[in-house]
Amino acid sequence: MAGGPGSTGSVALKLPSGARPTAMGGAFVGVADDVNTLYWNPAGLATVAFPELSALHTLYLADTTYQSVGYAQPLGPLGTLAGAISILNYGNIPQTFEGEDGLYLGEKGNSSPMDYFVNVGWGESLPPFLGMNRLKGGVTLKGAFQQLSGGTLVGLGLTGGALLDTPVQGLRLGMVVDNLGGLAGKGRWLPLVWALGGSYGTALGSSFRALYALDVKMAIDTNPMFNMGAELEAFRLLQLRAGWRGGGAAGGPSLGLGVKYPLTWFARTMIFKMDYALAYYDELGSSQRFQLAVQFGGGAPTLRLANIEASGERGELSLKWKGDGPAYQIYMRRREEEKFVQLTDRPLENAHFMLTGLAPGMYVLKILTIDPYKPEWRGPASTDIEVEVEAGVEKPLTPAPAVPVAPATTGEAPAGYIQPAAPAPGTTEPPKQPAPQAVPETPLLPPDHVPVEPSSPAPAAPAPPSPYQYSPVPETPAAPAETAPADGKVQDGLVPTRPEP
Repeated sequence: MAGGPGSTGSVALKLPSGARPTAMGGAFVGVADDVNTLYWNPAGLATVAFPELSALHTLYLADTTYQSVGYAQPLGPLGTLAGAISILNYGNIPQTFEGEDGLYLGEKGNSSPMDYFVNVGWGESLPPFLGMNRLKGGVTLKGAFQQLSGGTLVGLGLTGGALLDTPVQGLRLGMVVDNLGGLAGKGRWLPLVWALGGSYGTALGSSFRALYALDVKMAIDTNPMFNMGAELEAFRLLQLRAGWRGGGAAGGPSLGLGVKYPLTWFARTMIFKMDYALAYYDELGSSQRFQLAVQFGGGAPTLRLANIEASGERGELSLKWKGDGPAYQIYMRRREEEKFVQLTDRPLENAHFMLTGLAPGMYVLKILTIDPYKPEWRGPASTDIEVEVEAGVEKPLTPAPAVPVAPATTGEAPAGYIQPAAPAPGTTEPPKQPAPQAVPETPLLPPDHVPVEPSSPAPAAPAPPSPYQYSPVPETPAAPAETAPADGKVQDGLVPTRPEP
């Protein structure tokens, strides 16, 4: 087990897979957030929220090529299942022969040895109890098949990993035990590796984000290695990557570039990802990796911030934007406040939002991309948008149903009536009319009611106080008493309204 180089079988299992992890120096155990995590830390499959298909082509050392195709499928509460097939082609190698005495007998033809690898993995978070869902676990079953001139060697292995989203925002830790198994019938171990890694992601302003990663690896057939890398993302569309692999001839710098962009086909959003990696291996040369991946769903990787339009006036707030997300939520706060309040009680499928009834002032809004079918998924958010809502013109009050007014009599008004105001000095009181015998459900104003000009002060409330209150009707002149309509409208410039029960 500690025999050094050459003491293990299927060493091609240690070949870095994936353009993005390679560009980051192979420091991916603590990142583990896309379909590549099947090879690096299966616990990261729990973070894959949407189906993803990936294809990789590698120009490796000494005319060797490496291809792989992988697919990850989330299963809801059952976790995420993933599988991949990889082929390592050593190219054409001349076949040499030797005699029974070991002497060289010359060359005859060529051979094309290949290695085939099959990986099936699963990952899931722990139940959301006391924050346990921060911890994720996963396992991968591996099958390795080496085609040699003398036959085929079969290796079976197991990989187990764990991933922890720490309470520190952006800090993630991972651990993995890789290639636990051996070659069938040969008594050789697979290249067993133990790795511990961490990553830290942070925002750099509103349009940039940085990710840093570091791994430490211990293997049974090589010296300890450390890998470190970084990724800078701009506008959630472009990624620049760099890293360093330390330890032996396999060490050296690496660089990479990534682009992702959303497209909508047949009413379904897909995010296309293209990644490239260039890795140097000192005197051994360099290798290149090209990877294309498609994520089925998940909305846009960004909101086109230049196309957000916000306006507010007369107590109304209008917000329009362009985005390809499946749905959105709107958050708002006053500028002097610190916490945002969610305005939408359900996902918005249209990129337009209107809110009325706001008090004048300055407001700060934020748009968040969400998936209505996966409430736990939160996509990118826009930058804070500041809007000023102006004071609007008050709308006239809607007149309430009129309450009958009692005729001018001495003493208190009958029950259900309002005592009218006394006539102004120097005026003649109109003839008195007999009081009605009963209060109709929809009473009318009596014809002897005295009109009051809208500009006159409101009459004082009689004693005892009336159980009703008065509300002025703006911009509505009083009508003459003799022309009082029979529809119950008020003619004295005052709207009597009943109090709430």
